[in-house]
Amino acid sequence: MKFPKKIPIERLEDYHTHYIGTYEDGKQFWGYETFVITKRDISPYENWQQYRREYAVLYLFDSEGNFQEVKHEFAGTTDALKFDTDIKIEQLVSSLKGVEYHDIEIKPFEVEINGYKFGLIPNHESEMIELQPSSTIAFSEPWDGAYWT
Repeated sequence: MKFPKKIPIERLEDYHTHYIGTYEDGKQFWGYETFVITKRDISPYENWQQYRREYAVLYLFDSEGNFQEVKHEFAGTTDALKFDTDIKIEQLVSSLKGVEYHDIEIKPFEVEINGYKFGLIPNHESEMIELQPSSTIAFSEPWDGAYWT
């Protein structure tokens, strides 16, 4: 499967792509709440929440959709959150100048945070491009900005 060089992403208010748009000089951003599960095969007797690490991330791109930087905050594990990730994303986005919310078009990218892969990463097996690490949403043909959850 040949993946597109750029992925259009549709903004859906109050959903996974709520915090996307542009800021100063047409640069693009994507704020997102995500998580990492640090242990697989959790028994029914274990507290799964202690193995889920919560993050607030703000991905920044240039006007051409090239990944530039990630701002992120580790909120703690689900059972011991230090702050609300949605509020943190609002704070991160509000630090940008000239924010306008709307659809974006960016290139797949990958970045490491605390030893984990984050980003919009092609999966050749599923023929989708997945938002990692939690693979909460994924994009596929016809590459029109819609996504699967």
